[in-house]
Amino acid sequence: MKSSHNADKLLNAFAAEMTALLPLPPARVAIAVSGGSDSMALALLTQEWARRAGVALLAFSVDHGLRPEAAAEARQVRDWLAMAGIETVILTWTGPHPQSGVQQAAREARYALMTTECRARGISHLLLGHQLEDQLETFLMRLSKGSGLEGLAAMEPARERNGIKLLRPLLGIPREQLRQYLQQCGQDWIDDPGNDNPGFTRTRVGGILAALQALPGSGQDSIALALARLQRADDSLEQLAAQFLWAEAEIDPFGAIKIADAALCALPEEIALRALAASLRAVGGGAHIRLAAVEDLYQRMQASEAAGAAMSATLGGAYVTRKNHHWYFCRETGRQGLPEVPLQDGETGWSWDQRFYIHDLAPSRERSDNLTLRALGPAGGREAVRRALLPAEAAMTAKQRNSLPGVWRGDHLLAVPLPSRYISGETSGNQRFRLDFRAFYWIPRGNSC
Repeated sequence: MKSSHNADKLLNAFAAEMTALLPLPPARVAIAVSGGSDSMALALLTQEWARRAGVALLAFSVDHGLRPEAAAEARQVRDWLAMAGIETVILTWTGPHPQSGVQQAAREARYALMTTECRARGISHLLLGHQLEDQLETFLMRLSKGSGLEGLAAMEPARERNGIKLLRPLLGIPREQLRQYLQQCGQDWIDDPGNDNPGFTRTRVGGILAALQALPGSGQDSIALALARLQRADDSLEQLAAQFLWAEAEIDPFGAIKIADAALCALPEEIALRALAASLRAVGGGAHIRLAAVEDLYQRMQASEAAGAAMSATLGGAYVTRKNHHWYFCRETGRQGLPEVPLQDGETGWSWDQRFYIHDLAPSRERSDNLTLRALGPAGGREAVRRALLPAEAAMTAKQRNSLPGVWRGDHLLAVPLPSRYISGETSGNQRFRLDFRAFYWIPRGNSC
C-alpha cells in the first residue's frame, strides 16, 4: 500500500530523529513491541529507517503473564511482525508477580529481560515506543510527587540502562498520528485493557491530562511547549554542572572522586545538587537517587563545612567523607554486595558495577576456566596488599580498595585489574587486565553537553 503524504512526513520526521539519536548506526538494533499502537508504529517506522540505513532489526515481545491472554498476544505480535519481515523473540516474565505496584514491577521486569537479551546477543541499542502523551503524563505524575526541574523535564530521548542504550524516537509524536499511520499501512494493534483501569495511577493521570487540554487556550501542543521549555532550562543547568565537574573534580582511576569543599560551596544550590548527585552516581554504581535525599545530604555537608567538622555518609551506594578541605566520594558496598561477572570464552572486555570496564590485554592467550570478576572485599583487599598486586603509590582507603574488582578462580585471587598508567607493557599475571573507571561517562565534555 502506498504511503500518503502524511505518512511520508512521519517517516521523514522519524528518520531525522533517528539520525539525531544514532548518527553512526550500529549493525543491529532491537525494538520493544507490546502490540499496542505506539510500539507497532515504532516497529514499522524503524523497519523503513533500518532498510535505508542498512541496519538489522530484532523485536522483543514480553509475555508478562499478568492476564490470561498475554501469551496469545505475544504470539500475535510475533506473527504480525513476521509478516512485515521483522524477526521477533518472545521473552517470558515468570514472576513473582506482586499484589501492588504491578505496573512498576512489570515495567522493571520488561527492562531487565530485554536488556539482558540485548547483552547476550551483542546488541547495544534498544528502541522504546513512548510517545507524546506518555511524555506529558510522566510530567504530570512527577509534578504531583514534588519532582525537581530535572524530573519535570520528563523522559529523555536517550539514556543507558544495564549497559544498553535506550532510545525513544517517538517522544514528540502524538498517539493519534501514530494510529493514523498504522491505519494507512493496514496494520492492526492490541488495546491493553489495563490502560483503562482506574486503579492505575497513569490511567487517572491520563484523565487529568484530558481535562487540562480542555481548558481555554490549552491543548496538547501548548503543554508540550511548556515541557520543551522546562527541558531547555534543565539542559542549561546540566551543562553548567558538567562544566564544573570536568574543571574541578579530581578523578582517581581506581574509582574515587575528590572535590574541594570551597568549590562546591561556591556554586548556586541547584548546580551544586546536580554535581553532588552526579558524583554519587559515578562512584555508587549508577543508582538513581531521590532528589529529596540529595538535598538532605547537601544540607548536612553545608553544616559540616560551616562548623569545620568531619563528616561521612552513605547514599545511593556511595560513601562520602570530608577531610583536608575536600569531599571524597567512593563506592560503599552496601547490604546487597557487588556483582559477580563470569569471564566467558571469547569475551575480551566486561562492564562491572557500572563503574569500571575491564579489558583483557592478551585475549588470544588462554585463560583459566571458571574465572569471575568480583569485589576484593576485606580478605581480597588484604591479599592484594600483601602480594603487592596494587601499586604502593596509589594510596587509597580500605573502603575504596575493597570495592575494586578482582579476577578470581573460586576463592583464589589471581589478579587485580590496573589502570593503564600502572601497566608496564607486560600482559601476563597481574598486568593482563586493564581497568577503566567510567566516571561521568554519561556527561559530555565541553560546551556541547
